[in-house]
Amino acid sequence: MRPKSKALSFVIIFVAALAMLHFGSARGASSEPRGVCKLTMHYGASADWFDPSTSGTPRSMPMMYLFHDALIKSMPGNWYAPCLAESWKISPDYKIYEFKLRKGVKFHNGDPMTAEDVLFTFQRYKGLNAKMILGRIEKLEAVDPYLFRVTFKEPFLDFIDYFLRGMSSIGWVVPKKYIERVGDAAYRRQPVGCGPYKFVEFSPNVKFVGEAFADYWRKVPNVKRMEYYIVQDQSARYAMVKNGEVDFSLQLTDIIYEKLKKDTSLRLLTSLSANYNLIHMTSQYDPKSPWSDPRVRKAASLALDRKTIRDVDRPGVPIIGSIALDGDPDGVSFPPDPYDPERARKLLAEAGYPKGFHGGKFYAESGFWNYGDMVANFWKAVGISVESVNVESATRLSMRAAKKLKDAVFLDPTGATTIAGRLEYFWEGAFCYGPYPDIQDLWDKYNKSIDPKARKDLVGRIQRIIHEKTMVIPVTGSGVITAATPRLKGDPFKVEYCWWPAPVEDLELNE
Repeated sequence: MRPKSKALSFVIIFVAALAMLHFGSARGASSEPRGVCKLTMHYGASADWFDPSTSGTPRSMPMMYLFHDALIKSMPGNWYAPCLAESWKISPDYKIYEFKLRKGVKFHNGDPMTAEDVLFTFQRYKGLNAKMILGRIEKLEAVDPYLFRVTFKEPFLDFIDYFLRGMSSIGWVVPKKYIERVGDAAYRRQPVGCGPYKFVEFSPNVKFVGEAFADYWRKVPNVKRMEYYIVQDQSARYAMVKNGEVDFSLQLTDIIYEKLKKDTSLRLLTSLSANYNLIHMTSQYDPKSPWSDPRVRKAASLALDRKTIRDVDRPGVPIIGSIALDGDPDGVSFPPDPYDPERARKLLAEAGYPKGFHGGKFYAESGFWNYGDMVANFWKAVGISVESVNVESATRLSMRAAKKLKDAVFLDPTGATTIAGRLEYFWEGAFCYGPYPDIQDLWDKYNKSIDPKARKDLVGRIQRIIHEKTMVIPVTGSGVITAATPRLKGDPFKVEYCWWPAPVEDLELNE
């Protein structure tokens, strides 16, 4: 799944022939971009998500892949594909990372991309995991126009993993001269990147639009204009694709999914996501809260009929008992808890809640409201009542980072691709509401160790403790069911665990 062998000396991780295999020939191979592709998204977006420095969450990735490009990003067949960095080196002590930049890359305003832009991008970064990453850096250097170097204070074996989705957006490069000229606020209103599409407009909760960038280094996009419509009501999303108003609609579940299966005029596509739906109880760290008792948390897990939740709201995705993605070499696999409401009631009684208890506010975000309602109903059946609160994705993430969900329960679709990133997201930094001292001690040792065997053992022990404590409740994997008209050619979901169309420059239409 992900490469685990690390450098024993300065090792170049790149082969030119492989780059050509992954990316094909550059500009000039494609004909002039044509047509307009329209699709519906199932959640609202924040203006911050169009600026890599304030982004990094999985839900901002459609914007990143459309308007921007990264040193390294996931592409078809390669999680760690060389993009703006055509190669990189890692020192034997894992303290120095050097990136050889691709020449000839242009930003949408015509400025060339150089190491100064990369250095500026790192210095400016405030997004996901910023404090942790920047706090480890000793020095940033633009060695020459096409060589960028990062020196860390201590070994940082997992640094390359932070270029993956759901880990950070620190490697998505922004234009230094342009931002210094217009300022941060103006940049968020009119972002400039070096991705396959130029920013055209963003109307909050309505749409965002891009136009093909003819000088994109990898290839000229096939489609001239991309229009992403934000439509949170799935009946409306289905109607729009059914009527041909859009070429495809994302996230169709429940009754609409049943309709879609019988609709011969549309194609049914399913893209798996790296998101695993976990339930997190922030007040478990408060000894006065019912959620502080592991028997209560286990009861809440046993009360869930995961198969029904999956079949109704996320058909085709896995039922999970673990945090790590299937196949992660450092992940530990646990079977899902069975649906056992009787045992759940017994555990609640043993914990001192024979008549149940009120579990506080339960937050689900756009696209998961029906999912959250099902969870709340299964809990209600065993005596756990919650106040369901449905909020926008950007709003919930902002509330969580500001520690405003301290006494809440929330359904959290964690999206990092490696187990280290998934643990980082939950138990360190802006989103952390704990953790337990024994876990923190193991986590600190993991981050300081450069012994691969010791690190694997430590991260495995952390996962086992989390499982034993029922620190989070894994429910199901996630995926996006999509309805497409015949106008959409092929499958737009070509990158593993990317539920959004990617690479968007490869998308094609039947004209």
